[in-house]
Order: sequence, then C-alpha cells, then structure tokens
Amino acid sequence: MRIQLNLDSLAVLVFCGDLVVNQTTPLTQDEWYEVEKKLKLSVKKTPAKLFGMNKDTLVQIIGIDEYIACKMISRTNYLNDVMHALVNLENEGIFVTTKYEENYPKSLMTSLKKRAPLFLYYVGDLSLAQNMVSIVGPQEMEKRLHSFIRNLVTKISDEERVLVSSGLKGIDAYALKLHLRLGGKAVSFVSDHMFDKKKEYAKNIKDKKMVLISAVDPYAYFSVTNALDRNIYVCGLSELQFVTATHINSGGVWFTTIQNFHYHWTQQLVLDDPHYSGNLRLLEMGATKVTYEDILSLLSLEQIVEKNKTVEEETKVLIDQMSIYEFLDE
Repeated sequence: MRIQLNLDSLAVLVFCGDLVVNQTTPLTQDEWYEVEKKLKLSVKKTPAKLFGMNKDTLVQIIGIDEYIACKMISRTNYLNDVMHALVNLENEGIFVTTKYEENYPKSLMTSLKKRAPLFLYYVGDLSLAQNMVSIVGPQEMEKRLHSFIRNLVTKISDEERVLVSSGLKGIDAYALKLHLRLGGKAVSFVSDHMFDKKKEYAKNIKDKKMVLISAVDPYAYFSVTNALDRNIYVCGLSELQFVTATHINSGGVWFTTIQNFHYHWTQQLVLDDPHYSGNLRLLEMGATKVTYEDILSLLSLEQIVEKNKTVEEETKVLIDQMSIYEFLDE
C-alpha cells in the first residue's frame, strides 16, 4: 500500500468524497467550506481534528449546523471503506490528491478559489500540471481552422508549454493529437470514463508526456454538470486559453467563456474571425483578440497577448443585447 495522504485529506475524502457509495450523501462543497470556517474560528483548526468528535461537540463547541453534523457523524463510519477504495484505485494506477496536499495544482486554488475541486483523481506525473495553455472550440472540426491550430500547437510546443485538454472530440482532440505528436507534454482533464482514457493514453502516461486528471469518480459516466465543471477546471489550470470558434448560445464553450468574463479564471484570447458570431460578440465585449497573422508570426504567446491587449473600460451592456448566459449570474 502506497497511500501517503495526510489526515486532512482523509477527512475531506470521508466527508465529501464519492469513493464510497452509501445512504448518507457527501457534504457539498459549500457545506464543507462552512465547516472549514467554523474550524478556523475554533481551537480545532484542521479537518483532521474532526475525527472522533461526536454530534454535540460538532454542534455546540465547533458551531456546525446540526443537519451537516448529522451527515458527518454518519459518514465517519466509512473511513475503513474509503481506505480500502484508495488501495484498490492505486492498484489500478489511479491516485488521489486533495487541496491539503503539496502536489495539488496550485493554479486551481489561485484562479478558482472556492470553486476549485476539493480532491482530484489522477494518472501519471501530476508535476506536469504547470505552465499550461488550452485551446477550445466546437466539437465539429472545421477545415478553415486546421492551419491555425497546427501553427498554434507548434508555437505552444516550441515554447515547451503544457497543453491542457478537455479530451472532447473536434478542436480539443485535434490539438491534443498534434501536440503529443510533436513531443509536447499534456494534461487531459476528463469528466467521465477515466479508465478508458487511461488505456488509450497508456504510452504517453508511461513516457511522462501526459497526466490524466478528474474531479469525479473514475468510474463515472458522462453528465452535463460534470462536463461544464470540467470546462471551468480547464480554465483554472490555464495561464492562457485560445478560443478558436464559437457561436452565440451554442453550448459549453460559449457558456464557459461568458462565465470567465465575470470571474477572470484565465486570460482568454479569441480568434478574430467574422465567420463565428460568438467570436465577434466576445470581441465586442472586450475580449483580447488573436489573429491568424499573430500565430504565423515569430511573436511569442506572451508577446501576442501584450500586442493585442486592450485597456479595460467600464461599458454598459444593454439587456436586449445580452445572451441568456450573459444575463444570468450565479
């Protein structure tokens, strides 16, 4: 057994994790942050101190809501099951880290703050998750984008940056395939079927050219919620993200990009191409543009950002000009 997680990590996996299926639902992320706040105000500063507490202590001494405390007491009984599940995963080559571990990608905590996943499953060398760039676009690959993506991926590879991919078909899959072919390193953040992808990229993982990461149970099937969260996590890992093509209200890429305008998870560059209505709208809203000529030039990625960045101005957006995703807030 190789498990080296600290007690704080074990606490968050017991109380919030999805490793063990039981009748008591895990604490939500918001509920866990409420627990953390109460701990910080008490003499019991760390999650590890929660083990061994009874309901009265949790409620009366720590100040935790009674409903949450009842869930926690029930889930404490599953510590041995969680340990057993961790061993089984490690035997399959899948490991777990949490926000309380040194190897957890710090960029997620810095950019996403309370939206950062509490724990991650991973396969491969997690230290690859740094100096990252992502490329996003439609799941239907268009010929007009082939040359742009090839040149962009070549630039990313030449600068020895790590490509972050969501693993989706279309733009993401095409860019990832090119980057690996060029000998580049990649992070693939997946939201379902982690075991299948582990087999697909076994050689790249073995050669330390790729690490798979997931915020959900490695056995999980596809769900829209997990997929949208995955898109946010890709933003959180990326120092730069290139939006190649999107149309207004067209799906996940558009939705995540609009959210990013509000939360500033990453620096996004949008391709200046009138063929795509979403791109035009994003540029009208003040997105940093990138051109076909920029990617063909000798400019570095940072130089392209510097060349095209605009002075942020307070602009009023009329309600009737906003998409539903622009109008709605969390």
